[in-house]
Amino acid sequence: MLQGPGENAGVIDLGGGEAVAFKVESHNHPSAIEPFQGAATGVGGILRDIVAMGARPIALLDGLRFGEPGWQFERAVAGIGHYGNSVGVATVGGEAVFDPAYADNPLVNAMCVGLLPTERLTRARASGPGNLVVLYGATTGRDGIGGASVLASQELGGEAAEKRPSVQIGDPFTGKKLIEASLELVERRLVESLQDCGAAGLASSLAEMAKDGAGIDVELDRVPLRELDLEPWEIIISESQERMVAVVQPPLLGAVEAVCARWELPCTAIGRVTGGGELRALSGGEELACIPARFLTEEAPRYRVRRTPREARRAPPPAGPAPPTEDALLALLRSPNVRSRSWLYRRYDHLVGSRTVRR
Repeated sequence: MLQGPGENAGVIDLGGGEAVAFKVESHNHPSAIEPFQGAATGVGGILRDIVAMGARPIALLDGLRFGEPGWQFERAVAGIGHYGNSVGVATVGGEAVFDPAYADNPLVNAMCVGLLPTERLTRARASGPGNLVVLYGATTGRDGIGGASVLASQELGGEAAEKRPSVQIGDPFTGKKLIEASLELVERRLVESLQDCGAAGLASSLAEMAKDGAGIDVELDRVPLRELDLEPWEIIISESQERMVAVVQPPLLGAVEAVCARWELPCTAIGRVTGGGELRALSGGEELACIPARFLTEEAPRYRVRRTPREARRAPPPAGPAPPTEDALLALLRSPNVRSRSWLYRRYDHLVGSRTVRR
């Protein structure tokens, strides 16, 4: 094992100088609120996690649990197919199970597998005081602000529609350019480390990069914006998709900018590695916030949540004699769990990339 828990993905040595990276991640609450974008951005996020390790994504899988095969399920399937097909990574397998227990809160799990040479393994650790922190990819907007807190940790209810603005918006075509640009940067050894911008945006990604004692100063007024009236707090927690953060040695900044320009991606140095172990946010030269990065990661304060036990849902006991065999068989055949899945997997391109051996 080359990389265990604590990084963007796990990595296992295959021998012969090759390694495989893989990760499974859920996107449940966003998919319950807005199934298409929730599922699509779940795929986009898992792809960037694999790329952040220096690996090329080669396959996607998904595990779905829904109450019934209704519009919510169909839109989630469409979102997975939309992102995976558009970005050019084959969806090679998965499963779908229906049960009333998932009616209020479906499960949408995405998995990605990638390949990389062992010497290309990249980690999300800031190093080298004075090195630049570079943000590249899509511009930053208000989409997804509060997604990690509004969607990931709250109960769903009748006000679900009000939470839709917190669902991230995916752009698979920008995602494809981001993948190719990132892999080129890694192959040419232009970056010291990589991290994707996921939940909590820059606040999370920079804290994770600085948690081992490096420290980062970020100048929020240098972040490329999609909406010019964003407040500093909105900029640092925006969950706009298709963005990556890299640590770059100052002499290599021009080469990094040239790669991003060729892939038509905005690229800006937004900060520096300091070595103080703190994440500092600045705007216009004024310090807005300063906190030890470890307090946002491994040493975050823990609190107790008051729990209200729910009564378990139990199937009603069978009433009367068992149904005739013919009726029982017809009821079984009507179950969505034994129906053909062909309509589902036909939505996914499982041959794109020309790496699929068996259909």
